[in-house]
Amino acid sequence: MTNTEVVAELERERDRRVLSIQSHVVHGYETVKGQKLTEKELEDLYEGLTANKINNYTHVLTGYCGNVTFLQKIADVVKDLKQKDPETKFVCDPYTPKELMPVYRDLIIPLADVLTPNAFELGELTGSPIETEEDCLKAVGELHAKGVKTIVVTSGVTGAQTKESLRCYASVQGADCYRFTFPRLMGQFVGTGDVFASLLVVWLDELNGDISEAVKKVLSSLQCLIRKTSDYAQLQVDTNSRAMCELRLIQSRKQLLWPPSCDKIHVEKVGK
Repeated sequence: MTNTEVVAELERERDRRVLSIQSHVVHGYETVKGQKLTEKELEDLYEGLTANKINNYTHVLTGYCGNVTFLQKIADVVKDLKQKDPETKFVCDPYTPKELMPVYRDLIIPLADVLTPNAFELGELTGSPIETEEDCLKAVGELHAKGVKTIVVTSGVTGAQTKESLRCYASVQGADCYRFTFPRLMGQFVGTGDVFASLLVVWLDELNGDISEAVKKVLSSLQCLIRKTSDYAQLQVDTNSRAMCELRLIQSRKQLLWPPSCDKIHVEKVGK
């Protein structure tokens, strides 16, 4: 890498500013402490960012949202940021209980640049169950028609997976749609969807929207992360402990930052 390329890379790193809005969720533990971020707390935080003139973000990333009013407040924040800078990208990893569906349909989907649902969430967003690849592609087309440019269906299309492999799908409005087939790794791991969406933000930006290469890098990192987590859990005495399945994020930082080449991830174009 030349000095000019290094400087350009550093400039890109400085220019990327991600506002990540999450409520509080813990899965699988008997004792749960902490708080869910409320819409009033989110409003106060954003007012502080605005008052200090540091609400200049290139991306907004959202995940779990616990209630209607919190999700509505997220829409308000995204609208304000997009009004300030129309190039701000909104990446939404949806959480889809029934009571949130009207807000997603009426407020969130029209604002989203990137959606990362699993098959169940895709079905909830479109009102049709997703069981086959055909179902998946049809639903993706419906969301494109509502204005979402990029959609990645991360998992769960039951008719398209086997005991040995899983599939995800990625589509860009007016361009190609891709099928990704990759090894199924056994175990129950919480937070992989959050990691997927976070890495996708980075790689879509780094690769100028090249969805095929971006998703392939994300999947490569996730395969390494899950393998490392699984290997660690199997070495512990209490292998049934939920703590043993906490994702080994720090220990996998090299693979998250620099995804290794993975010939077990197969990419194919599919029709829409």
